[in-house]
Amino acid sequence: MDLRNDSLDQLHEDLANANMAPTWKYVSEFVAREPKVSYRPWLWRWDDVIPLLMRAGDLITPERGAERRSMEHVNPDLKPFYSTSHTIATAFQLVRAGETAPAHRHMAGAIRFAARSKGGTVYTKVQGERLMMEENDLLLTPTGTWHEHANETQNDIIWLDALDFPLVNMMQASWFMPGEGQVCPDKPDDYSRRQLGLYRPVGTGGYPESHPVLRYPWVEMKEALLNASKGPGSAFDGTILEYVNPINSGSTLPTMSCRAQLLKAGSKTKAHRATSSTVYFVIGGEGVSIINGSEFHWGRGDVFVAPTWSWHEHHCKGEDAFLFSITDQPVLQMLGMFREEALEENDGHQQVASRFTP
Repeated sequence: MDLRNDSLDQLHEDLANANMAPTWKYVSEFVAREPKVSYRPWLWRWDDVIPLLMRAGDLITPERGAERRSMEHVNPDLKPFYSTSHTIATAFQLVRAGETAPAHRHMAGAIRFAARSKGGTVYTKVQGERLMMEENDLLLTPTGTWHEHANETQNDIIWLDALDFPLVNMMQASWFMPGEGQVCPDKPDDYSRRQLGLYRPVGTGGYPESHPVLRYPWVEMKEALLNASKGPGSAFDGTILEYVNPINSGSTLPTMSCRAQLLKAGSKTKAHRATSSTVYFVIGGEGVSIINGSEFHWGRGDVFVAPTWSWHEHHCKGEDAFLFSITDQPVLQMLGMFREEALEENDGHQQVASRFTP
């Protein structure tokens, strides 16, 4: 090349032809001053989606070869990924009276939160251990564990699934394995809680699984929330507690922290934002969450998402409200990327500019 006739435009063209990119031209696109978020907040109303799930209960049956009857909460900006946030996918799953779902396992870690259950012999079996599902109980299905479902009652059950498969797929690490017959030796009911407790028989080994296979009963969490609510709580979340991994005192699962919170009647929290994303399920009560200046009115059974770096605050209407949530904060903390900040203007509250409508 004749350098006397060289130009910056020519250099850029030659770099592109060589599959190179000039940092000086594009640096602001890959080293942003603050997070570039590719999706918006959204809310899915229980009354809108459950009729669709019940229709699926008539049309999608185990006899038709469907392993699971579930429906994903798909953020309209994340349709190619079938996900709720960029790292978390939630869904409602229906298991009808008398049905079973066969065993399988996969890379994605998962949790089940019993949205509607009348109790009885309804369970997820994980690594051979039955985890019963009373309403609002949380069950863990850690990565790589065998799991299957059974409803031996006369009543349908609906639960909230939350999986980290968007993160797994982003890392291009997904795998799936179907099971045939009995995939694990049966363990006694409540085996994990006894093994992970403060006491165990002398001479027995440690807990055999790398991650805890656990059921967190709602009656215990609700009691803990009510006791904690006697204190000052969080200015941003009211009374909020994390479901703890008893092996290492860390987050519920390595990629997801599960939490429950109590918002007292008439309370208003202050706004904050973080580099983590959070998906909420309304256990009970009514209220409004203001996310990036838009009002999201919610009631029992609704699901909504606060994306990464979105201002959010909660206002409780009427009686006390309870929320369950899943956040990817453990991933950000593990990588040293977690950051949060409080809104300082307007006494910590956002100016409302709109109201969400689906």
